[in-house]
Amino acid sequence: MIDLSEHRKNIFQNHGLRECPHYGEDGVILKIFEEIGISKNPFCIEFGELRVLGTTTRSYRIFYKARSLYFSYSYDFRSFYLNIIDIFKVSFINKSFVYLKFLFNLPSSYFITTSNVEDIFKKNKVPANDLDLITVDIDSSDYYVIKQILELGYLPKLFIVEYNPSFGLNKKLSCPNDPEFKPTNLRLYGASYKALDALMSKHNYSLCFVSGFSNLFYIRNDFSSRFKIPEIEDEFTDTEEKINAYIKDHCQEGFIPSWMHSPKLSETDFLLLDSLEEST
Repeated sequence: MIDLSEHRKNIFQNHGLRECPHYGEDGVILKIFEEIGISKNPFCIEFGELRVLGTTTRSYRIFYKARSLYFSYSYDFRSFYLNIIDIFKVSFINKSFVYLKFLFNLPSSYFITTSNVEDIFKKNKVPANDLDLITVDIDSSDYYVIKQILELGYLPKLFIVEYNPSFGLNKKLSCPNDPEFKPTNLRLYGASYKALDALMSKHNYSLCFVSGFSNLFYIRNDFSSRFKIPEIEDEFTDTEEKINAYIKDHCQEGFIPSWMHSPKLSETDFLLLDSLEEST
């Protein structure tokens, strides 16, 4: 069985104008698709991203020259300009004009919700049966959007979801499915590991990699026997010491999570969250 933690490697972090935070995910994603193969027409979806090469899917996009459907809540002229530079830079680095096709595949500005995700997928003709990769990182109702995607029958080979280590390891918690939910504490975002793990398990996915305080990698069960299941207790960044160690080992110099210096969550903060103990 493949231990994906042995394949952490930052490969494409400097292919854009600005350096990416890294996380060691490039090598992991390439190893996964080396093992399971890609679709006939390589394609991925990334929610919460406005960079043309993505911070999570960039290795898949660059290596396989893949098309992407990706969104960000805001996408201004500055972002558009930076993305054009990124495309020319990756073309120059790889000495290939083929990457110029990314000029016709720029991000869109959408606020993704459970009520619009089905229409967006249908409008963009997202293939339900031959889809390589989806990643969701919208810092809000991630749990509910992921649940909606799965229940609509979109089942990619690899599903990457952001989790919130500040919610702890043993409770099923999520931010409410409410576009008006705007907490003041930056540690209040997304969903807990246990909530996401129960949801993904219900839809026949298995955890195959944990990216520190950031992402959980779930592989569809028809491929899961090839990969070792990580020990979440070992990977879970629930202390400042473990967070700093992960940053030192896998992130760019000077990088810190946006929530790092926010106060730890109080009992009042936790009352704002949805408890999902009775669901799955």
